[in-house]
Amino acid sequence: MCSFAVWRESMRNLIKIALYTLLDQMRLKSFYVLLGVSILFVLHIRTCYGGRYIVQGQQVDRVTVAWHASKIAFHVICCGMFLLTALLAMRVFTRDRNDGSLVLFLSRPVDRWQYVFGRVGGIWILSSLFMFVLHCTIFLIAMSKTGGVIPGYLLASTVCFINLLFTTLLVCLLSLYMPDFIAALATVGIVAVGFISDGMHLLMQNKMIQDAFSGKIHPDPAWWRIIYPKVSLVQRYAVSLIDKSEFHGMGPVHPVLNVIFFSVIIAGILYVVFNRREI
Repeated sequence: MCSFAVWRESMRNLIKIALYTLLDQMRLKSFYVLLGVSILFVLHIRTCYGGRYIVQGQQVDRVTVAWHASKIAFHVICCGMFLLTALLAMRVFTRDRNDGSLVLFLSRPVDRWQYVFGRVGGIWILSSLFMFVLHCTIFLIAMSKTGGVIPGYLLASTVCFINLLFTTLLVCLLSLYMPDFIAALATVGIVAVGFISDGMHLLMQNKMIQDAFSGKIHPDPAWWRIIYPKVSLVQRYAVSLIDKSEFHGMGPVHPVLNVIFFSVIIAGILYVVFNRREI
């Protein structure tokens, strides 16, 4: 009974810190600047649904236009959220240390793991909600323009929450060793390497590419590409839920499990490193 009470109190502290982090981030001017840019992007995408497109002398119907525009918007929003999440997470520990919030938190009956993961959880929840709202907006625009729904669109958005958790944890960890902006830039670079590597692998699987470079390319990926964080493949898997297409991963482990594994490892390292730091 006592252990349950301790666990309940720990979860209560964790949730309180996460909510405080969410509200604290929403007070920043940069958050509203990014929100305004996102709204302008969605409004710009909205014009694509009402346009007329001619392909090979024939006009493309509105449903097809909405389908492809929604998929493109899905990718753009997901990629933009990597940058937004990195910007939100890069100063969370530094700002607390500089303004004294860190001492204020830890002077209360709050364990370090509660503080660390409460902060990380708040950033993750905020960025995930931000992305989901943008995807919901695109979903509703497509529905209003075509009169139908895109099956799997919102489910695909929730799958990409895993990528934002990985990004948040990695930025927070690197920010303990690097300047804030460098930590965010390094995280975006790590994610970009995965996108380029996985994209090249999928390109090499194309029949035309294999015929053009017959005997000069190796279809099997290098070992490091198999174990590298599969952030881009998680996003591709999410899109496969939208168009109901067959998904081909890389290696024996599903990309969702791959990113979850790396997130757990990074979370463990983050806790150990922060727990050993002097306050």
